[in-house]
Amino acid sequence: MNGWRTAAGDLLLGARCPGCDAAAWGLCSVCRDQVACHRPTLTRPDPCPTGFPRTVTSAPYGAALRGAISAHKERQALGLTPYLGERLAMSVSALLSLEPDRARGRRIAVVPVPSAAAAVRSRGFDATWALARVAARRLSGRYATVATRALAQRRGVGDQAGRTAAERAANLRHGLVLRPGRRPGLVVLVDDLVTTGASLTEAARVLSAAGVEVLGAATVAATVRLRGPRERGGGLEIGHLGG
Repeated sequence: MNGWRTAAGDLLLGARCPGCDAAAWGLCSVCRDQVACHRPTLTRPDPCPTGFPRTVTSAPYGAALRGAISAHKERQALGLTPYLGERLAMSVSALLSLEPDRARGRRIAVVPVPSAAAAVRSRGFDATWALARVAARRLSGRYATVATRALAQRRGVGDQAGRTAAERAANLRHGLVLRPGRRPGLVVLVDDLVTTGASLTEAARVLSAAGVEVLGAATVAATVRLRGPRERGGGLEIGHLGG
């Protein structure tokens, strides 16, 4: 069946795997297997900004996820939304499992880090919001999860892509606000990718300053090199982002 689908994608549609450029619809089976071998992992930037929330990622930012995230965000490859959303749901679930008593019986708000409005307009859709909605639906059978656009960017905040760590931090400093009338429950921040940690740190700061309880954050991928101890009692390895 996989061979037939690959051939059809090549001969009929010219579809290519965003991870390795093989003929396929979406990620090919080889790239999926490469991602599937990774389990959700605690990660943090190196250096780590003050206030960075405890964060779980589903896998390192290797070729397969790099291609998939880029195609989803920049080329509107909407067929990848269920797959990437499922990877995000795995990360959220792993984060919630670290503190089951705190999460049990609570309304869990899956809150995406907002993208720059200009970037969303140019892309034609909000990729992170789409993933947050999928993740919330996937987890709704086990937790009272709901995707909530609780945060917004102030005017003048630019896209984070291509900026250095210092530029990312400066770009987002006081650049996020809690939307009027939004009082989410226990929050899990989500994003497709964590690099320097500036976006998640600022998002956590804004919510905490408003009295909102933030459990942590979850991402699809992270620019990770694994090292160091395991989370006590949680069984998750700690990964450090490359500087």
